[in-house]
Amino acid sequence: MTVTPQPASETTTTALYRAALGPVNVGRYLPVFARFDGAGRAGPGWNWAAALLTLNWLVFRQLWGAALMYVAAVEGLALLVLGLSRDWQVSPSLAEWGFLGAIFVLSCLIPGVYGNAWLHADTRRRMTRAVREARTVREACAALAQRSSTRKRLWVLAIINVALAAAALGSYWGLSRWVSDPRPRPVPAVLVPEVAAPPAAPVAGPSAPPAEPLIEAMPAPLTQPTTVAPVPPELSAVVPAPATAPVSVPVRPVPLEGLAINVGLFADAANADRVHARLIDAGLPAYIQVVDSPKGQRTRVRVGPFASRALADEAAGRIRALGLDAVVFRP
Repeated sequence: MTVTPQPASETTTTALYRAALGPVNVGRYLPVFARFDGAGRAGPGWNWAAALLTLNWLVFRQLWGAALMYVAAVEGLALLVLGLSRDWQVSPSLAEWGFLGAIFVLSCLIPGVYGNAWLHADTRRRMTRAVREARTVREACAALAQRSSTRKRLWVLAIINVALAAAALGSYWGLSRWVSDPRPRPVPAVLVPEVAAPPAAPVAGPSAPPAEPLIEAMPAPLTQPTTVAPVPPELSAVVPAPATAPVSVPVRPVPLEGLAINVGLFADAANADRVHARLIDAGLPAYIQVVDSPKGQRTRVRVGPFASRALADEAAGRIRALGLDAVVFRP
């Protein structure tokens, strides 16, 4: 998949956002994400697609965790209101209709207000992972574009929705015709076994013929076992090979040669991601390390490697110009 070249005035973060979101409605989300980044957090907003077509929007934007939670929450609340032991032949009461209406309103309102924030958080996670794994920003954009939401995915979802709607209408039409059919339906007859009358006793006398047996002798069972022909090898079932273990996501190795610059150690991973994004925007080869400390897990931001001390000092000066700390060291 080819990546559209970014304009000269577009920052690296905007280019990564554009590649991660895909071509569908990217112009709508870029200003929203820029406002979130400027405020330092993702706040509430409004998204019509997330409100009215929630499940389709979550699947299209590949928010799989949020989609599973949404389905579980809506179905769980609906079953809780209706009850699992109620008589489903009886229509819901007025109070139950009111609770179902409230669930429907909340299922539209909550995704509509927080859908942009969910998408922003997921996009930032994918961008950070792509930058860690790639060597350049261009490679990161290409990796994000390959997994973005394309127009082909949108058309596939539309076709699936049309097919489901047609199946639902067909089922409803067939059920309504079956219910409204005035012809009487046949009732299966109950078979009652007949009881045979006992045979009359034979008349005793010299001229009476001998009584015949009422039950004939059953034939002797077969003594020879039945043999089963072996199955030819060409018709035998092929046993599928066991599934291989999932391949772990590659992590960008830590540079071991040359000089590097230590920018900071952060307890909050979000702060480290913001500093990392600023360094990437400035054209510096920044990377992130997750380390364990006595106080818990910490996120370290570093820049490098550099082949000479002069290059490292020059990069350190550019980092300090951004208002960040810069300590040159040799790994």
